[in-house]
Formats: sequence, structure tokens, C-alpha cells
Amino acid sequence: MIPVLSVNNLTKVYGNKKVVNGVTFSLMPGQIFGFVGPNGAGKSTTIRMITGLTPITEGSVRICGYSVSRSFKQAIASVGAVVEMPQLYPYLSGMKNLKLFASFYGKKALNRIPQIVKLVGMENRINDRLSTYSLGMKQRLGIAQALLNRPKLLILDEPTNGLDPNGIVEMRNILKALAQKENMAIIISSHNLAELEHTCDVIGLINDGKIIEYKTMKEISELVESKQRVQLMCDFPNYAALLLKKKYNLPSKIVGNSVVLPLRESNLANVITYLTHKKIKIYSIKKMQKSLEELYFDLLNSKRPSSSII
Repeated sequence: MIPVLSVNNLTKVYGNKKVVNGVTFSLMPGQIFGFVGPNGAGKSTTIRMITGLTPITEGSVRICGYSVSRSFKQAIASVGAVVEMPQLYPYLSGMKNLKLFASFYGKKALNRIPQIVKLVGMENRINDRLSTYSLGMKQRLGIAQALLNRPKLLILDEPTNGLDPNGIVEMRNILKALAQKENMAIIISSHNLAELEHTCDVIGLINDGKIIEYKTMKEISELVESKQRVQLMCDFPNYAALLLKKKYNLPSKIVGNSVVLPLRESNLANVITYLTHKKIKIYSIKKMQKSLEELYFDLLNSKRPSSSII
């Protein structure tokens, strides 16, 4: 199967500075890719090169097999994008905006408008003037515009920006439906790490122009679990720690009347049974698992190159 998007050794140089340095990844149909990094890390520049808005210094981008540099028209025909803020006309209604942009694609796009309006939840406001829309409504309309040509690759920059909690959940469901039902590949550039955790199949972490981690959510879940800690409140915590070190070679830390140790959930029952057998009373068990956001900062601060590119 040909990747919808193939990025190979993508590099951008401004003056003497490499703002994007050898970025490589691919995206298959139906995958949602979360692109994460601090301001100035190279996210926006990478996206602008993918969409042809910024010239490529080195490397290549192929969309559905077509080179963005050599066959731009064929490559970009498969792309829908909202980069930075949606570019819309504030003096027109939402519907007139969509009809105007749909006219560039032809009758099929015009006929898709009612379906797209319903998909993004704009039925009640689509005939209102755009200048009366909230930021979240403008985001929805921008995504509706990006879907008019039935793209195979959808690129969104901060799609949940300005949305309330209900709107964020609705947007998540929209994106998942597009990936699953229309087999659309989606790139989401976002700082909302908690939301990416619930939406994406793959996460790419970029820093100083390089992708330092590129993992599937399954791999991330396993990594998070491997860093899990369990806090056991018990009597004689020092003795409990000594027993666990001798029996299971588990390093531990004493916090008050608790033992904190690295322990996978699957091994917890054996540890509890063993301590109980040794007459250690367990008063509470607390799982201390790192969130995606905490893991993100760990990886960012480590500044180590990753060997986990997939």
C-alpha cells in the first residue's frame, strides 16, 4: 500500500540555521498523526513545506505518490488543510463562504456542502455572517472548507483551539469518523497533549528541527506503563521494601509510611499476596502513572536522539 504522505529527510535552511533538519516519517490511509513540539521547534515550517507554501531546501515530500516539488498540482489535489487561522471572508455567511470555495472544485464539491455542514455541527449557524462567529465556529468552518474536495490527506493546525470541552469531544469524533469511514490520513499539529492522547494513532515529537520520538499510541501506552509507579501504604514500610528487594529485586523509595516502587499492574497481585503472607498490612494502593504530557517533557528534556523511528 502506498503511503498517503511520505516525508524523507526534509530540511529547511534559513541563512546559516537549519530550522528543520532531516525530518522523515510516513502516514498511511486512516491514520491520525499528532505532531507535537514547543514553539519554534519546526512544526509549522514542516507543514508549510508539505503543503508547498515554503520551498524545500533538501529532501522530498510525496503525497499519494506525487512529488510536491515536481508534480505540485497532482500532489496538492489530494490535500485539505487549515494552516494557522482559516482564511475566510468575514462579510459573507458561512454558507456563502463554502459555496465560493466549492465553486473552485466543481459540482461534486457543491453537492457535498450539506453533508459537510452536518458533519462539523454547523447546521444552526451556517447562514449567519462569519463576523458573528466565535473562534471555535471559525475553526469548524475552516475544517468544512478543507473537506470540500474530499481530500486523502487532511492537515490541521490546532483544530481544537477556541472550542469548549463539548466542542473538543465533538471535534475528536469528527476526526476519528473521517479517518475510519473515509480512510483519510490526518495530521494534527497541537499543544493539547491530552487531546492527542485520545485522538491520534501516532505521535511525533519534534524539537530543534528534528523528530526525537515517533511512536504509535500502543508503544506510548507501553512506555507509560513501563514508567508506572505504585505507592503502597503499609505498616513497617522499611521492612516491606527490604522484602521486595530481596524477593523481586525491586528498587523502592520510602515516602512517609508508604513504599513507592516501579511495578506493572500485571505484577501487583503477586506483590500484595507476598507482603500479606509476610504479615505486612496494606492500607491503600495508589497507581502513579505518568500522563502523555509528563512523558513529553521527559523526552523533551532528555534531548537524546531516538532509535525508535518506525
